[in-house]
Parts: sequence; C-alpha cells; structure tokens
Amino acid sequence: MNAEVSIVRCEDYDPKRVREALLEALAPIGGLDFVRPGMTVAVKVNLLTRAKPERAVTVHPAVVAALCALLVERGARVVVGDSPGGPFNAAYLSAVYTGCGMNDAVRAGASLNDDFGFSDVSFSEAVAAKELQITDYLLAADAIVDLCKVKTHGLMAFTGACKNLFGAVPGTRKTEYHYRYQSHEAFGNMLVDIAEFLKPCLSVADGVIAMEGNGPSGGTPRFLGAVMASKNPHALDLAAAHLIGLNKDDVPTLRAAHMRGLIPESADKLAVYGELSEFAVSDFKLIPKQRLESWGFKSKIFGNLAAHVLASRPLVYKNACVGCGECKNACPADAIAIEKKLARIDREKCVRCFCCQEFCPKSAIQVHRPFTARLMSRSKK
Repeated sequence: MNAEVSIVRCEDYDPKRVREALLEALAPIGGLDFVRPGMTVAVKVNLLTRAKPERAVTVHPAVVAALCALLVERGARVVVGDSPGGPFNAAYLSAVYTGCGMNDAVRAGASLNDDFGFSDVSFSEAVAAKELQITDYLLAADAIVDLCKVKTHGLMAFTGACKNLFGAVPGTRKTEYHYRYQSHEAFGNMLVDIAEFLKPCLSVADGVIAMEGNGPSGGTPRFLGAVMASKNPHALDLAAAHLIGLNKDDVPTLRAAHMRGLIPESADKLAVYGELSEFAVSDFKLIPKQRLESWGFKSKIFGNLAAHVLASRPLVYKNACVGCGECKNACPADAIAIEKKLARIDREKCVRCFCCQEFCPKSAIQVHRPFTARLMSRSKK
C-alpha cells in the first residue's frame, strides 16, 4: 500500500505560484521521475461540462498548464483529455475544451485529445466491473496522470482522483454504468475497478478553490488553498475528503478502496508531507448523507424498504428550472419528462444516480434528504 500524500499551500491561480506549488508537492513523492523522453503521458483532467474556471466545476487551466509544462520539459508528449457526460466527439469536446480554458495547456506544449475511439477491455481482478469500455487515448498512453478537482458529489458525497477516472468511460455510455451499478456500494466498487485498471502513475488535486454544497456542478466555490499529490489516487482522496469533514465511511469509493487494502483506516494513518490540519475546513457544506448503516437495520427486507423511503433523492426547484431538458438527456432510467417547461421526475423509475443533479446547468436540481431521515439522524445523535 502506498500511503504517501503531499499537500502544499497555494493562495491563488497565479501561474508562477501554481508551478512552484506543484514542484513542492511533487518533490517528496518522487516528482516526475517516471517520465522518460519521448513517452506519451495522458493527463486525465476533470472537465465535467463547459464551465468557466471561476465556477470551480472543472480543474483550473492554470494547474493544467503548469503540470503540462513540467511534463513537456522532461521530454514527454502530453495529451490532455476527458470524456464528459455528453457525446464523445470532436464537436462537443471542442466546445468543452475552449469553455474550460484548456487552450492554456496547448500553449504549455500539450495537445488536446482528438482520438474519440474506445475499446472493450477485460479486468479479471475487478470486484464489480470485469468488462469495461475505455477511451483509446488513455489505453495508448505510456503513463496516465490523474488531475482532479476537490468537490462534493451528489451520488458519491465527494469527487476527487478516483471518481475523475470515470471519465475514461466514453461519453453517454456512462449512463449505462449508472443503471447497471445502482447501489452506492456497487457504483463505488466499479469506480475503484476503473482506477485499478488504469493505474495512474500520479494523481494531483486542484484544491486551491474547491466546490462545496450542490456539487459537482451546481455548488459554490470555496477557498482551500491546497495543491495535493500522491502516487495512490485513493490515498489522495482519503486526505482530501478529510479536509472537508468526510471519512472513508462517508464516501463509497473510499470504503471500497479500504476493503481492498488500498488505503488505511483513516487520514491520520497516511504518510503526509505537509500538515492536513492547516487546510481542514470545519464548516464545509456537504451533500446530505446517503448512508443507512448507522440506523441499525438488520432485516434485509426492512432495510430495502427503509432505503426506498429514507434515501436522499433529486428534487427539482421550480423557480430555477427552465425546462432545457439536460436532465432528461442525462437520465439513464428515462425517469424525467419535461412538461410545461418544467422537469418532472418519476419516483418509481428514479434510480437515484443523481445524473440529473450533476448535469443541470441552472443548479435547479439538488440532493434532498427526506424529513423522516433527518429526524431519525437527530434522534440518533
């Protein structure tokens, strides 16, 4: 188990300051020693949707450009890419690249991925997803660098390095995965399977400005002032989640990673270069908790009933919805209809994957925790 994580202060996205922070974060974990002249390095960035950098939805272009420049200086051929939830094609990705400021990476010497092929692969060591569809540009790379953003997430509570690699699955095929792996446990294991199949050489987190609240796209930017790095994406996530008040039992991917022996029990057992306590935020606004274990249900039948009644669910805020249909297009269960310019969710069909909440451009869909669940939690406390 590699439990090394580094964290350094970075006050803003000034290019010089970001470069210095990256160099400082990389140094104690071996830096970029894995890079050899002429090799192809794929930088998998979090480009969830076309969003201006200041919204904190995506990795800031200053961090992408600085990392690419360091790789290019070592003689690598650098390809920057992602496969967001829309079509995996040139027209869609070109708009995302431009809108998210990825031309900065090109000026740093990298290229933007223009290979939109994907392949079926087998992974016998997987717990959940033994058959995967993976984008070809990642399969063709000699090394993968996982560059993520620190954010809350409607389904997974937290999104970081592990969840970022879900972007290896091409475009709209992600909806099939949401439908296939409907429980938090199954979805979390699937994400860890993808991370373990790809095995990035390095994971870096942009935590200068994180996202709290209705993440991963509709939340609020929140200053953390951190750049983080690790050779282990799950260790990076355990440390980053700790900063915002989450532990392994709050985040399905961390729970799955711990069960496989990929991370220790808690962040205080990581080998950290830097002080996590200096960056921790006590009042970070989190997504409503999804877990039911603490309520002590022993009967499987009653537990399933409780999950149906008490679990958080997506809620449409009528005063914000414009009826654009993005939620309908993203829904893998075909549970959303647009009626009179308003999104309506069929609760019987809804699988609570929160794709609608993730891709709503107006933040009109939020994670709602039923009153009964909130009341039970208060009683437990």
